[in-house]
Amino acid sequence: MTTPPAACPLIALADADDPASCGGKAAALARLRHAGLPVPDGVILPTSTSTGDLPDVLAAILSWAAGRAPYGLIARSSAPHEDGTLASFAGLHTSVFTPAEPAPLLAALHRVRTSAAGAAAYARARGVACSQAMAVLVQPALRPYASGVLAIERDDAPARWRVEAVHGLAEPLVSGRQTGEIHTGPPPAPPRPCGQSVIALPGTAAELRLPPGEWTTLHDADGALHRAKVHLSGDGLVHLHRPAAWADRPVLTAEQVHTLITVGSRAAAALGWDRIDVEWALTRGGLHLVQARPLTAPLPPAPGQTSGIGPGWEGIAAVPGTGTGPALHLEPAAAHALDPQAVTGAVLICQALGPQTVHLLHHGPSAIVAATGGPLSHTAILAREFGIPCVTAVTDALATIGPGTRLLVDGTAGTVTPATSGTTPAADGTDLRDSAVLVTSPPATPPGDGRAATLLLCEPTTADVARLPAWFTEPAATPGAAPAGLLRLGSDTPLPGLPEGYRDISLPGMGRLAWPRDAPLPARVVVLGPDGTVLLGRATDPPPGETPR
Repeated sequence: MTTPPAACPLIALADADDPASCGGKAAALARLRHAGLPVPDGVILPTSTSTGDLPDVLAAILSWAAGRAPYGLIARSSAPHEDGTLASFAGLHTSVFTPAEPAPLLAALHRVRTSAAGAAAYARARGVACSQAMAVLVQPALRPYASGVLAIERDDAPARWRVEAVHGLAEPLVSGRQTGEIHTGPPPAPPRPCGQSVIALPGTAAELRLPPGEWTTLHDADGALHRAKVHLSGDGLVHLHRPAAWADRPVLTAEQVHTLITVGSRAAAALGWDRIDVEWALTRGGLHLVQARPLTAPLPPAPGQTSGIGPGWEGIAAVPGTGTGPALHLEPAAAHALDPQAVTGAVLICQALGPQTVHLLHHGPSAIVAATGGPLSHTAILAREFGIPCVTAVTDALATIGPGTRLLVDGTAGTVTPATSGTTPAADGTDLRDSAVLVTSPPATPPGDGRAATLLLCEPTTADVARLPAWFTEPAATPGAAPAGLLRLGSDTPLPGLPEGYRDISLPGMGRLAWPRDAPLPARVVVLGPDGTVLLGRATDPPPGETPR
């Protein structure tokens, strides 16, 4: 490892012990390096670096990178608020591959540092602080034959795990543009094959000049060379058509999956986390860990068999729960002009979520259907954080689901089916005995539809819960009335000023609940539409020790 000169503002990755200066991503990787785990070396442009100083640090970065970056560099975001326990900021900041040359490297540093501006709406919705400061982690670009994401939940016994993998770089996988090979356990299930036709890799200077249709070579796991045709290139990457010989070849062997789980468990122990999300890469030089962050919401349960669903679409169960509503096609380029009211109660149909669309999630869509990606993609991570049922890898969703089509999305089973306006008519007999109905204003009289409870939605900005004692106590005192509570979505901040007889409960992946001490938790939370239909249903997933009714 080479330490930057004393006069240079760069910080060696091994010295990245301050998240405020080096960002959360770099600080976690530094801890893993000190624990002896395989993290590539790097240098950090700290948050205190002014824009005017950027040209002066280029020479130091390029001097550090000399001889160690045959495939260029990657400039990665590392914001102080990034990769936190409550909010991941998944996919909302930028990482840029760049040749190890002054002009493109300077442009890459600018792009990464200015990407902090797009996360403000997400931070407000999640109820967390968001700094505009941005550190940049610069590392040699790896040229992996396989890469992906590993998630482990060690708070279960035995630990649950999930591995998603693609050939080449993981960027198309985590962004949701591709669906990877999927391994789950325990016990290990047969892998779901990789849906990948194009491989992304950092390119050599010569490869980046090749026009589409030309040929180059790439190595497989055994070091053998294969010819591959260029699809396109740009931003320091070359995109190659998958070699024909790889069409039926698994991305990972069972032994490699076992190694990933072992190393991922060591990483979780080194960071003191029960739930971890690790991005990794396999090169001819071995395994590399390139990012580690806490899982902000639990992994989805393994779905059951979904064959014979009738008319509809089938994908990958990414976020449990059900949602009903009209289909709304979500195009990233037009998301800024979309009326947020059109999102409320709608099923968002998209290729993948990204920085341009995440501000719409706190307007209450009933579900998300993504054409690509899996449960470890940025799309699924964001949907879990907002508690929105989600199905990914519905490959023909945009082409075959017309705007306005009324849908029932089952994020537990991984299915999307047509629904009529009369689906689940709670007012006409749907059994709500296990459900708490979420409302935005207190009902004038205790509802008589058999619901398990009524929950008042409390926005994260609400500061004084004590303003509502009458609504808390009076309906509950009415003979035969269902319990009443208050739910603050997307927050883990304890609720202040609760009335006597109420307690504060954290619901993982959902928010904070004020609930009667002597009442059992409802099994799920539902939202009713104006016509009495159930627009959204989500299991409460109570913390250990709590039992739903």
